[in-house]
Amino acid sequence: MLKIFKLKPKTLQLEVTNDCNLNCPICMRVTSKREVGYISLDDFLKIPLENFKEIAFHGWGEPLLHPKLFEMVKIASDKGVMTSLITNGTILDKKIDEILNSNLDSIAFGIFTTKGKEKVFENIKEFIKRNNSIKTFIDITILHENLEDIKRIVAFAGENCLDGVVLHKLFYAHNPSLSPIPEEKIKLACKVAKEVGRDYGIKVYTPPKQTRPCAVAISCIFLSWDFVASPCCFLHEMGFHYPDLSFDKHRKFLLEMKKNEICKKCPW
Repeated sequence: MLKIFKLKPKTLQLEVTNDCNLNCPICMRVTSKREVGYISLDDFLKIPLENFKEIAFHGWGEPLLHPKLFEMVKIASDKGVMTSLITNGTILDKKIDEILNSNLDSIAFGIFTTKGKEKVFENIKEFIKRNNSIKTFIDITILHENLEDIKRIVAFAGENCLDGVVLHKLFYAHNPSLSPIPEEKIKLACKVAKEVGRDYGIKVYTPPKQTRPCAVAISCIFLSWDFVASPCCFLHEMGFHYPDLSFDKHRKFLLEMKKNEICKKCPW
């Protein structure tokens, strides 16, 4: 208990927008009732950036759609804070110059299927050719049907010299049309991904062992575009909010997490 009271999250996951140019069936946007919007630069400047080691510019939307994204990246970087983002890669080709001229530390490409992703893969290839300083990753959500896709995506990452691949479990509590992935399938997907990763000499990061409080909430706090804070991005969509960006409230939540009904069902 004392350890938790001394903790403060190192990462702020900042949703610069919940707007997106895709409508992926596994995304929480499918069932979201929130207004679509973009964080203003004025609101961004109110965030105590210096309280964090990293600002992760992503939430339930496509961050590259935000016209002021790289102004915000520069502001955070100038304060000595690391910066990262996750993108679906569809408009990467239009943003390569801005990304390469920014102080972004790392970028991840969220891909869970190879179907219809030819342009995304070409965009990533072009980005890698021109990139010489930004760390690059691919994020993959493990699904019932994407074992073969995982093999191909890890191979693509290895062939194109990305820095790593990150595997995630599917969060399904928001959508009754989604169902849990059996643990044996998750283990198989991780095993296969690591085998392919070894073949190509690329690091594959698999889901951590589940704990309560979970590693995500211990290390990270979420802030939506309309300046509402939550313990994590999943809980935000499920209606669990803080009135402000408070570490004290976050620590209190960590102590009570085992009692939270959403957290009890969360596969992360």
